[in-house]
Amino acid sequence: MDNVADTQLVRRRILPIAIAICLGVGLNGVASIGRAEDYPQKELTFVVPGTAGGGMDVIARVVADRLSKDLGQPIVVENKPGAGGNIAVDYVAKSEPDGYTILVGQTAHFSINPSLYDNLAFDPAKDFSPIALLANAPNVVVVPKGSPIKNVAELIAVAKEKNGAMTLATPGNGTVSHLTGELLQQTADIHLNHIPYKGAAAALVDVVGGRIDFMLSSIPTALSQIRAGALRPIAVSADRRSPTLPEVPTIEEQGYPGFNAGTWYGLFAPAGTDPSIIKKLNAAIAVALQNEEVLKRIVDEGGDAMSKTPEEFGAMVKSDSEKWSKLIATAGITLQ
Repeated sequence: MDNVADTQLVRRRILPIAIAICLGVGLNGVASIGRAEDYPQKELTFVVPGTAGGGMDVIARVVADRLSKDLGQPIVVENKPGAGGNIAVDYVAKSEPDGYTILVGQTAHFSINPSLYDNLAFDPAKDFSPIALLANAPNVVVVPKGSPIKNVAELIAVAKEKNGAMTLATPGNGTVSHLTGELLQQTADIHLNHIPYKGAAAALVDVVGGRIDFMLSSIPTALSQIRAGALRPIAVSADRRSPTLPEVPTIEEQGYPGFNAGTWYGLFAPAGTDPSIIKKLNAAIAVALQNEEVLKRIVDEGGDAMSKTPEEFGAMVKSDSEKWSKLIATAGITLQ
């Protein structure tokens, strides 16, 4: 965050307190304005750093719909795509910390982008308070239907035989799929020919056509081709099987203990939001994630609903950031 923006943010958060002191209300009175017992009293906004219709957007809308019923207030889902999601993240970072503007964030925004972008206008670690994890969405390793590769061991064997010539398609540089591919290379001590596409759709066409050896894809993106028999799923990248593809073993199960990579989705409030509001939202989300319709919709999007306390979620984000930051540095990954 630059100095001007930082100053504006501090002023916006300090000003109400200063006014209250002048009016003789006192700090306790100010704090109670945004406390959980009064919350929520009006419409909430979930800001999604992407276009409508994607997996993150769908999960946000499903949870928002259930949550609005439990909280007794409407929740509007607002899409703010652009700059790899950084526009939306910056917008919420500078919003009032009153619990009414909430960010739907994911791995790229909090654990990857800070290591790829030099001049972010926000600090994910300082400008946000984690509220709740919503879901994990692992990548799936897919090969063309005509490929002789049936499992991870065979894929690794071919990669070693080709010694850098085996092609891996991803939706682009710096994506979770790209970084998961780098993690696989380091873990299995192999070298691949990474082919970054501008989005998953074009990459998928070339894998289905047999022009690329394999792809790391989000499950929803590849699911229709998997079900049609055009792609063979051989592994998922999470540390447990996906409820969407329960028959597909994990990479960890196939000989690589500790391998765990993928995209998570969660909710964040601007830093300074009253902890009692964070706690109230976390509890309500935990209830929403037990709803059968919510669970079904998340699974349909390739996700695995998961619940954590704000403290557990914050620790997970910190650990994930350290993992990806180290990998980006050692692999020399850039956006070019």
